[in-house]
Amino acid sequence: MTAQINDHFQYQDESYNVAGISEGELFDPAVLELKPVGTCSACWRGYCVEYGLVDRHLAVINLHVNLYEEGKDYQRLQGPAINDVVPTDAQKQHDWFNNHYEKIHFHLEYSGGLLLAKDFIQELYVHMGFHPAWKYEKVRELVFENGILVGDYDRSEKMAEIRDMVSGDGPNDGPSGMPSDQDIRTFVEQAFDRTYPMGWL
Repeated sequence: MTAQINDHFQYQDESYNVAGISEGELFDPAVLELKPVGTCSACWRGYCVEYGLVDRHLAVINLHVNLYEEGKDYQRLQGPAINDVVPTDAQKQHDWFNNHYEKIHFHLEYSGGLLLAKDFIQELYVHMGFHPAWKYEKVRELVFENGILVGDYDRSEKMAEIRDMVSGDGPNDGPSGMPSDQDIRTFVEQAFDRTYPMGWL
């Protein structure tokens, strides 16, 4: 398995990784009739999102996605226009995607919390999935109602407390000194799950 490319969130002139989502998925490409294809082990979903606020409303600002012609051997499919923006295939920072939507400002009606994190602590790196918020020095929780920002909280101290309580990132050793199959399955599932229970911070 491989560490996954993070979605990003531009907030107050800073760029954060999206490290926690309290209510299911934040964005589903199917809503825009997109069928992403994962071609890289670092992005099994086949897409990456850059979020932000447009007049305090949560929005997809930029979208990078892999789209291919069905039944054809990795022939690029031109994605549809979104909010009058036609995607390009020009190489960007994430050059493993073939459709780049810039400044689409697609509003989301999400209600729940988001954990935004930055300043990753390198010694906590694990080469799998998404890294949880407690592995970052700086963490903010934004709370939305129907896509409108209604709360902003600094959770950095709470994450530091959680780091102190966590003894390790890997599966627990089984009786033989090796992780059990169930331990491994649980660890992999958690590594790819960014959900968190809102109100626990």
